[in-house]
Amino acid sequence: FSLDTHFLFHGQFAHVYRVVEKSTRTEYAAKFIKKKRVESSRRGVAREDIQKEIHILAEMEHVNIIYLHQVYESGQQVILVLEL
Repeated sequence: FSLDTHFLFHGQFAHVYRVVEKSTRTEYAAKFIKKKRVESSRRGVAREDIQKEIHILAEMEHVNIIYLHQVYESGQQVILVLEL
């Protein structure tokens, strides 16, 4: 994916960007969620809460709801790629 620098949304623990898949030129929304480094931290989102969001998005099947396309994880964040 290539990253378009245009924010679609930003919050305290996540930022959403418009991204383009290089091979197909398909546009997606990518939600970058900052993970908590330690459970007692007030910064970031708990792993359990991220897993719940992934599960809910993966189960959704409705024309008016965004579909979860792919999930990536790096050291400090989880990236949810969503079909627009």
